[in-house]
Amino acid sequence: MPHVDLPILFTRASRRAGISMEYTQGFTPRPRTAFGPPLPVGVVGLSEPAEFWFGEWNSELLHRWRISLPDGFEITYAEEVSGEGLAKLCRDASYIIEPLSGASAGAIARAVASEFEAMGVLLQAKTDDDVVEIAVTDLEKSGVSRMIKLLVSASLVSGWRDLAVGRVSVGSWDKIKKEVVPLWRE
Repeated sequence: MPHVDLPILFTRASRRAGISMEYTQGFTPRPRTAFGPPLPVGVVGLSEPAEFWFGEWNSELLHRWRISLPDGFEITYAEEVSGEGLAKLCRDASYIIEPLSGASAGAIARAVASEFEAMGVLLQAKTDDDVVEIAVTDLEKSGVSRMIKLLVSASLVSGWRDLAVGRVSVGSWDKIKKEVVPLWRE
């Protein structure tokens, strides 16, 4: 499902659950929501953060909202928060990349690591069972589209169809654990 359709999906589920959302001000009011950095179509988000504003909130409403979501969508964690907005908290991300047609996971990891290290955005890159795991910072510079273009220019893949890509987490880099800690675990 495209990133742009997620607000509609979650808003409709909240309506089905009977939860009253807050609306933006202005000429065309919309339910007040915020989502993490967008992903290209075809990249799976495994633990994506989002913010929603409600008139009231409790665990009963969370349960009703969870069961109102379509198959394949799940709210894994919810908490009332205040402070910095989501856009400022989504500094780092980790991805898994699985080659689907002949490309070596090691070659992919080396190519991406080399380029992203030169750009100053690489946090970690490794391979495990023919899957590349990569963690990056500065998500505007180091997005998935940039990775694919880099791999095409290095003649490692011919395009998107040669890879399965998933974003494992969005949050901040933990230097001790050497992982991107999802916002819900911070």
